[in-house]
Amino acid sequence: MIIEIEKWHGAKNDFIVTWILATDRDMLVPTLERLTQKLCNRDGSGMGADGILVLVAKTSKSPHPEELVIINSDGSQAKNCGNGLRCAAMSARKRALREGISDFDGVTLTVQGVAIDCRFLGKEGSPFVAVTMQVPTINTANDWHHEIQDAVALHQKANSKLAGDVETISLGNPHVVITVNEATADLASILGPPLQKCRGGDGINVHVTSALEITEKDRQRARREIGEEIGELYRVFPWERGVGATQACGTGACAVGATILATGLGERSLWVAIDMPGGRLYVKQAGQDDLITLAGPALFVFTAALDI
Repeated sequence: MIIEIEKWHGAKNDFIVTWILATDRDMLVPTLERLTQKLCNRDGSGMGADGILVLVAKTSKSPHPEELVIINSDGSQAKNCGNGLRCAAMSARKRALREGISDFDGVTLTVQGVAIDCRFLGKEGSPFVAVTMQVPTINTANDWHHEIQDAVALHQKANSKLAGDVETISLGNPHVVITVNEATADLASILGPPLQKCRGGDGINVHVTSALEITEKDRQRARREIGEEIGELYRVFPWERGVGATQACGTGACAVGATILATGLGERSLWVAIDMPGGRLYVKQAGQDDLITLAGPALFVFTAALDI
């Protein structure tokens, strides 16, 4: 069977994207889950990707999918993925423009029964998408908070570079944020693998972060990209469960932003800028009980046909 696929990336967090009919869902989703590790392999035998995004629609022309299935590179399903959501939204916009729908200002994507609104920023053709994520739960609101804190503490005792605050956040998927003096990819890789044994082996997304000074160039960039001001800038290195070290993590950016705002380090009327290896994302939350918004780019790479 031949299916059409697209390759997209959001801050170099890259995905294989495909649209399937709702009538084929029960056959194709399990098939793609079995093939995901092979297709996402970066050793030259696959296309190389952090996961597969499956948009399930009623018809072959509709830009409004009934469901978005997010498959991690290990074949497991993800409950949320900020960068993947933006890529899926831009794929829907591409389909809408192909069908002559010019007033396609946004799209709602439903992931495991949760509806998530996406809107497009800037002028037509702009690659920036704002995604309304769910309300984050922080620290003791998560019943696994103390387990993760204790697990991280063991590594902090063994490595002074990991000394810093430890926060846990849930955005439908679990995150731990460790704020250190100088975040590095090596520190994220030290913590990532062993923490996957926590929470009954269900794993956790790990983010090591440190604050950066905002320059006038950073402020100008924010005005150009999202049309608003930033109040904080942080460097973050992510390690995602089911994937490993990645160039960016959208829900991870939200997790970092939520902790910064919850501790009073950031002003809620301004965006928090998050620099990940693959690029810059923006996070904003009006109040602790409000939905959190993630903004960032989503760029088309190529299209192809896949024989499965």
